[in-house]
Amino acid sequence: MRRFFKIFALFLGLLILSLGTGAYIYLKSLNPSDASLMNLPTKEDKKNPEEIKVLILGIDETSPDDPHRSDTMMVISYNVNTQNGYILSIPRDTMVTIPGHGVQKINAAYPIGGPKLAMEEVSQLTGEDISYYVKIDYEGFKKLVDAIGGVEMNVPMDMNYDDYAGNLHIHLKKGWQHLDGEEALQLVRFRHGYAEQDLERVKVQREFLLAALDKIKSPSILLKLPQLLKTVNQYVETNIPPSLMVKYAEYAAKVSKNDIITATLPGNPEYINGIAYYVVDPEEIKKFMSDLQKGELNQSVKVEVLNGCGIPGAAGKVAEILKQQGFDVVRVGNVNGASYDTTQIILRSENKKVANELKKLLKNAVIVEDYQKKSDADITIILGKNVSLEG
Repeated sequence: MRRFFKIFALFLGLLILSLGTGAYIYLKSLNPSDASLMNLPTKEDKKNPEEIKVLILGIDETSPDDPHRSDTMMVISYNVNTQNGYILSIPRDTMVTIPGHGVQKINAAYPIGGPKLAMEEVSQLTGEDISYYVKIDYEGFKKLVDAIGGVEMNVPMDMNYDDYAGNLHIHLKKGWQHLDGEEALQLVRFRHGYAEQDLERVKVQREFLLAALDKIKSPSILLKLPQLLKTVNQYVETNIPPSLMVKYAEYAAKVSKNDIITATLPGNPEYINGIAYYVVDPEEIKKFMSDLQKGELNQSVKVEVLNGCGIPGAAGKVAEILKQQGFDVVRVGNVNGASYDTTQIILRSENKKVANELKKLLKNAVIVEDYQKKSDADITIILGKNVSLEG
């Protein structure tokens, strides 16, 4: 249930890079007592750094019996020149070989060797040079959301779940609403009502992240800065030098959510000797990271496919093809009470490049721009009677 760290981690990472010069003293207090973690060699320590990469570690340190494995590991990257960034999630079950400890899940790196080993393992896995980390305690999630005044969010469905043993109670209604910390926590932890459970929960978490980013960038956040700093100071540790945080604050203020790519390291879940691992292919990761750096992934574009042509299974077939092309298909369904002669690609973001790519796949489709309607999908495809796939 603690995978909700994913959204909290990214939210907090962006917040740290956005606090500004007035927070310098607070930022200094976030640095670890272990001085060696503040002096790791890094390519980012230049006079005019072009890119920063930070490993976010979500650690549950509330239970004395917990081995304190990292429930969430993700890399935040931001390039000053392009003003583009990405958030890469590293599945906690990713299989790695840790020197002296053999085959392990990557979330074992932190309890074995702390942030330093965790950074080394992720660097080796991704081929990225990662020398900075942010360690967080998820107990601060509710307080942090409350500190920014809550978040406007579209709850995708009625959510009702009770786990009395785990003291988890989720009760939210479908639709757009203002979520406080407690309600936001319920949203990002909910999974049992989804058809794909964790996969769909991750998509909702990403939506929450983007909504939270918009809230953080609003002018009203300046009035809430003292409480934000107090909350961050209580729950965060990082080896990012305060001077570098302040330097990147100016750039972070210019970041648009449309410039951020969110993705998960590619791989496949497998059982090996009765243990669940997430198995990756080094060659596939190499290509994936290259595409990610170039901003050529389609995963950040959320697409829903609706059957408006009346042909059974048409939406599912198209959805599978889109997934193979790297698109993040968030919903497959039918158009109720209407039929369409022409296939429509309804664009709700400014990513016309992707819309044109879809048009090449779907013969005879037309692109319709609709930036006003609220939806959790960037693009809605309504299949018409003229639907035909290229090739």
